[in-house]
Amino acid sequence: MFAFLRREDRAARRRPPARFGSPEALEDRLALSATASAVVLESATTADSRSVEVRYKADATSTARPLTFGVYRSADATFDASDEAVASYAAPIADRTPGSHDLTIPIPDGLPIDVARPYVLVVANPDAAGASDPGRVASFRKFSIAVVAHGGIINTSWTYGSPWQLQIARLMQDAGYDAVIPFNWIAESHQPGHAAPQGLRVVNQIQDLLDKLPDDTIVDLHLVGHSQGALVNTIALMKLDEDAPAQLRGGWIKDTLLDPHAANNYVPGQMSTSKSPVGILARMIVTGYQARAKDPTVSIPPNVDEAEVFYQHTKIQDVHKIQASGYNLWGQVPVPSQGAAPVHYYNLTQTSATHSGATGVQFWYRNFVATTLADGAPLVEELRLDGSLTNATPTPWTPETDRAARTVENWGPDLVVQGDRPTFSGTAAPGATVRVYVGPTSDLTKVRPLDVATADASGNWSVAADRDLADGRYRAVAMAYSPDHHTRPAYAVVSMAPMGRFWIGGDPRA
Repeated sequence: MFAFLRREDRAARRRPPARFGSPEALEDRLALSATASAVVLESATTADSRSVEVRYKADATSTARPLTFGVYRSADATFDASDEAVASYAAPIADRTPGSHDLTIPIPDGLPIDVARPYVLVVANPDAAGASDPGRVASFRKFSIAVVAHGGIINTSWTYGSPWQLQIARLMQDAGYDAVIPFNWIAESHQPGHAAPQGLRVVNQIQDLLDKLPDDTIVDLHLVGHSQGALVNTIALMKLDEDAPAQLRGGWIKDTLLDPHAANNYVPGQMSTSKSPVGILARMIVTGYQARAKDPTVSIPPNVDEAEVFYQHTKIQDVHKIQASGYNLWGQVPVPSQGAAPVHYYNLTQTSATHSGATGVQFWYRNFVATTLADGAPLVEELRLDGSLTNATPTPWTPETDRAARTVENWGPDLVVQGDRPTFSGTAAPGATVRVYVGPTSDLTKVRPLDVATADASGNWSVAADRDLADGRYRAVAMAYSPDHHTRPAYAVVSMAPMGRFWIGGDPRA
């Protein structure tokens, strides 16, 4: 376990070091000197990382003056030009009357993990002279904990964890995470059915760190899991959702899934095997192991604020380095999501990534994402693909069985298209080629591309069906490829966005 360290003890970074002391520094900031401002900020905090709560006092002249609050991310508790604005709020007269006020400022995009700017500042009239006066600034710091979980059947000679796992953990710590847990369950990783119970151990290790901090500390959590490690993290997140520690309630939770794979033969997206005797034997061994394991499906629990999935479906014959093994496991996608968090998918098949070995997805993440976390992982941000139906509304049908209810919980409600031609729109990397595929849910072999669009300079794209679709239930998915980002073989990433299920001609169940 990499414990909390002082930032000055870490290697020098390109960004200015954040200056902070003990967690007690999170106490309310009071006015330290006289100020000409009509308001004095006393404290700031967040209850959900979706808004900021600020307490301030207004004097008798405040009603006659305009009052704007700016919210910023900062490397320290001092307001200056290097801080990044995230929200602005113009206070109405009711919030400018003389006396004490408690105000909640919404943050449209939330307060995601930003290890380079762990402080959140609220500034009164930030564009006016003297904005850095302590009486016009209130702040709080967000601490960050990361967990990196390896998959199943790991070399038992690795005492402290998988090498890639320890490397990513160190990179995350160097990026600015306050504590990183390289979760080691190697001793149990060869036993079928022993992955899911590890989730409780993860929770216990997280709680051990939280016990070192006051209850009013705001803590962000970032879980990274490969293969069955993604399942371990799923169970941990479910446990935390049932009984969230006080410090995590105001924090941001991010879930990173690296080729998620539950040892369960009934989850779609299994493996590619060769037709050789070695491949046939490998399939028998894997399916036999999974039949005994019966892992629950990897999913994204409702307490997750942001999720990203890196996966591959590389055929065994396309990867010479692992042909001798006769098989290559696949990431099981799409991943059921039980909340409203955006889930972004990145298909690494064209990079020749594999499930494990030297070309494993976890090594791609180590090389091209973990090394850039201090800068916000710009490649991942730029390649994000979002999309949705634009001429549909949720079905009025309500599930009548537990199984149907679970389906809606995991995938959201079906949509009903207005008319016979669905239209889709979203955002992608500017200049990216976007393809939308649609097919009947009753026969996924009939999936076909609707049309091809190119994202404009702002990243916007739209696609409409070129002909009427027959009545029935369909599913849609968008895929995007950015030639501008394909500057090396490892960047041949295809972004993917599931766009749900929809009905043409109405939902007959309603």
